[in-house]
Amino acid sequence: MTAPTYSDRPKSPEDRAVPDTASLARWLATWVTGDGAINGFHNHSVWGTNPASFLDFTSGHAAFSAPALGALAQALARHEDERGLKLWRTMMRYQSQALQPDGQYRHIGFQVGESATSGLIHNAVGSLGLLLGLRHAGHLLGAGERADILATVRRNLDACEIYGGGRPGESGTCNQEYARVWVKLLYTELSGDAAFAKQIPEDLDSLIDLFHHRGVPDADCTGAFRTTADRRSGGILEPAEYYGLMTAPLVLAYRVYGEERYLTEARRLCRHVARSAWRDAEDHTRYHRYWYVTGGRAHRTDTPMLIAGMGLTLHGVQEVLREGDDPELADFAARCLSTYARYQTPAGYFASATGWHNEADVAPSTAWHAHDLLFLVDRLGTEPGFWDGVFTAYDRQSVLLSDRAVWAEDGVHWCVRSPLTAGDLHLYGRKDRATFAREFFAWTDREELPEDLRYPAAPTFFVANDGVYRVDRGERPTDVSVLGPLLYRGTI
Repeated sequence: MTAPTYSDRPKSPEDRAVPDTASLARWLATWVTGDGAINGFHNHSVWGTNPASFLDFTSGHAAFSAPALGALAQALARHEDERGLKLWRTMMRYQSQALQPDGQYRHIGFQVGESATSGLIHNAVGSLGLLLGLRHAGHLLGAGERADILATVRRNLDACEIYGGGRPGESGTCNQEYARVWVKLLYTELSGDAAFAKQIPEDLDSLIDLFHHRGVPDADCTGAFRTTADRRSGGILEPAEYYGLMTAPLVLAYRVYGEERYLTEARRLCRHVARSAWRDAEDHTRYHRYWYVTGGRAHRTDTPMLIAGMGLTLHGVQEVLREGDDPELADFAARCLSTYARYQTPAGYFASATGWHNEADVAPSTAWHAHDLLFLVDRLGTEPGFWDGVFTAYDRQSVLLSDRAVWAEDGVHWCVRSPLTAGDLHLYGRKDRATFAREFFAWTDREELPEDLRYPAAPTFFVANDGVYRVDRGERPTDVSVLGPLLYRGTI
């Protein structure tokens, strides 16, 4: 029997200062279908929800994963590769053609699955992925392909006018409205269509007036209220992982319009995230969850909070750093890279979160990882052998476990289970399937799990006072990573 191995924690941050970007891209690619859809278990590790909790059971494409298009495009621009080009081009085609009759994208429900067919943020992120893809590697596409993609983005912008008439206002959500302005900026740059040129600075000035809030956690920082109702009656500032949707368009607008105030606001927003950060039990830098602000008081909440999904905010930090030295923000980004490295599994994905003590901590979402890939390709670059790493199969079973939940994947199969006697997680799916299912207890009258979703020899674990033990005698070579203070002790 081949004993499972444990991916030991580094003894210090210096042991692994940065994550393995090619390994992450390889893992993400295992979820891409032949049609170019990015499937995934759509786990929202900020709000703690997934399609199972909405009885939707969707694991198909999610437009929220579209930033992967920008990441792979930047990798191709650095190192062209026929395999990578075929993969990326197929993904671009899928996203650009996945439209509802009303012009909004399909698959925009994310953690609520196909239950949701409208919503500004997931439309905007779908367009951002396409536009960032064009920006980095549009030269690798034909003129007709580029024109079709831009036409899709324009149609989607027009369709999204149902949200506030296409402009930010009292009824909007801060990060979503900023994301739409980012789309307008990139679309204007890449298409030459000046339809939004006059709107953009007006929109940004409105967003700053409506949502920005100075003084949290100190006078050098600016947070952003999530809604105007939060400003009026007390409520939350945007969670930390959304700030890239604000800072990136502000920096781009600074470059386009030369208005220093946009860069100043972007830098203050980044400082809000950096100075609100905390260190976890592993002594690694983590994003705070959000601040609740009412009257003159502000209260910070750190956890439960994601690990995978820091990427868009760090992308915004990176854009700010391109406009001048900032030792504080540079140090913050470097510490976050160390966090990624600590929580990356041998298969390439990251632990999702800590603090939930359920599946939200361990089950990896392709969407949040796509955001991380966008930042990591940009920040760390790619080696000449990057694409070989992406297309080299990972022929081992991967397990990430905590005291209350277990994620396992092997080939196309994945499952989310509970340790013995620790809960009722019995979710099973395939990376090439758009739906997953829950297995019910044998003494119920529910239908059996579909045979093609059954995970062959799913690993089983037991949590004891002194650690986590494996109960089954599976012979599949396995990498086991543990999230939390309990050690993995091997087979019982």
